[in-house]
Amino acid sequence: MKEGRRVRSFNREAISLKATPVSRRIGSFSLLLLFVAMLTGQTGSSPQQHESVVVNIEVPVRVLKKGAFVDGLTLKDFEVFENGVRQAIEAVYLIKDKKVLREEKAGGAALPPPRNVRHYILSLDLKEYLPNIGDALDFFFTEVLGPEDTLVVITPAKTYRFKPEASSRLPRPQIANQLKSKLKTDIQLGNSQYRTLMRDFYRLEEEDYPAELAEVKENMLFELAKQMRDLTEVTESQVKGFADTLKSQEGEKHVFLVFQKDVLPEHEFAEDRQMELFKPVDFDVEKIKRYFADASITIHCLYITKTPEFAQNPSNRIRSNPAARPQDLSSDIYASFKEMAAATGGLTESTANPNFALRQAAEASSNYYLLYYRPLNYRADGRFQKIEIRVKGEGLKVTHRLGYIAD
Repeated sequence: MKEGRRVRSFNREAISLKATPVSRRIGSFSLLLLFVAMLTGQTGSSPQQHESVVVNIEVPVRVLKKGAFVDGLTLKDFEVFENGVRQAIEAVYLIKDKKVLREEKAGGAALPPPRNVRHYILSLDLKEYLPNIGDALDFFFTEVLGPEDTLVVITPAKTYRFKPEASSRLPRPQIANQLKSKLKTDIQLGNSQYRTLMRDFYRLEEEDYPAELAEVKENMLFELAKQMRDLTEVTESQVKGFADTLKSQEGEKHVFLVFQKDVLPEHEFAEDRQMELFKPVDFDVEKIKRYFADASITIHCLYITKTPEFAQNPSNRIRSNPAARPQDLSSDIYASFKEMAAATGGLTESTANPNFALRQAAEASSNYYLLYYRPLNYRADGRFQKIEIRVKGEGLKVTHRLGYIAD
């Protein structure tokens, strides 16, 4: 379907490691653009061709009941609608643990077998090292990656690209251990500015200022808070560029966005200033949802709810408002990523345990149905075509990509 400076790598055959500018969530997309290879040579239909063009739309579908994958469905259990009009299903494949267990084709449909190459992007936007993230990496390397799969791991400071052929030279558990040994340092380095600003804020807050300088102190605290707020940035051009880069790759594309709560210090500013510190998402979520759905990229959004330890006020003094908590900057971006995940058929999880969240998402990426249908009266008019999959049965949760752009 439709550089920076080179530094010493873990293993020349196993991991390609390049230094990147220290950044925070902006790296979740911009760094990927540097390390996900773009394929060339694609050709489109000639605008002068008036013959009927055969187009088959591929839709991965996950069907759950009480959280468990339902694997006993057949072609007759599915219905596909495009813009509200029912479509004829060409074929249904059952994929489990990255293997085709069953296939059904309607009317002798001639379709190629599902592609077995998978591209995984694991973005770890963590503010502090969480011990069970190591368990998640062990699981990912030993249980998720197939022999032909590719993997890009993004940390707050560096990007690591795993070469599949290296598994014959270096055991994957060993590669995972090498990566874990670097992750703690990367997280510390990538969040150094955030930590410094948080520390300076709390130190300033504890300093005694004369009453006549109270406003000056408050202004200084506010400026520090704004600097922390502005460390996080996601723009529409970054997000679209990421989708464009991955769209051209053959095979499945699975992105795991693992990000930890962003907070401001637990300080009570005046209401107007408190509102100014909120930073809304700077892109059109509805447009981006359609963009990712069209690119056939599955986004799994895994939000780590644990507040970073360094964001906690170290002072033991009684506060004017004991109920004050660090202000959460993540709610808007989490809501947007959650919508993106839903639009691509991906999983969303909010938890304090990244190991659990990653295992859930990995399972979702390995077990699904793959449906093909041929749209009635297909026209390459550049419009978004909305897909709806219905499944016979009670109590079922069905997830799939939102649709595609007919181009």
